[in-house]
Amino acid sequence: MATSRKTPSSNIQSLQDDLHTWHKIKVFLFDLRHFAERSESRDRLELIADLTYIGAPYFTPPEIKAIKSFVPDGGDSTLEQLVLSTLQMKLNRRKKKRMATSDHRVCAAHDLAPVFEKAFGVRPKDLTKDKKFVKEVTVNGLVLKR
Repeated sequence: MATSRKTPSSNIQSLQDDLHTWHKIKVFLFDLRHFAERSESRDRLELIADLTYIGAPYFTPPEIKAIKSFVPDGGDSTLEQLVLSTLQMKLNRRKKKRMATSDHRVCAAHDLAPVFEKAFGVRPKDLTKDKKFVKEVTVNGLVLKR
């Protein structure tokens, strides 16, 4: 059984096989969708300093490297490239739409959550409906207790 102490491989199966890394990915996705109503989700997300949102406190440096270099199924770009191009596209679109308001911000939940969910093959409703997972996130946050 793989542990998060190893450098995860950059394919989806390896990410899923590492229970701790996969748990943190799911918490990250859950937080993106629940930052408005859950203070603990918002607190974790606000600690991210990486432009791609793939960073601490969610992931260790080896996990960050593996996740950023991960190529989603059917794609030819790494997740990092995909996120950066999405951010650039969304920012350009917002600039055009919001010239009058000067609000050019990109919303992580609306703009990035779908990119990450598609890349990892996770449906947001599946996470929300998983009561055991929601309780685990509420009680333990990023720490997988098994």
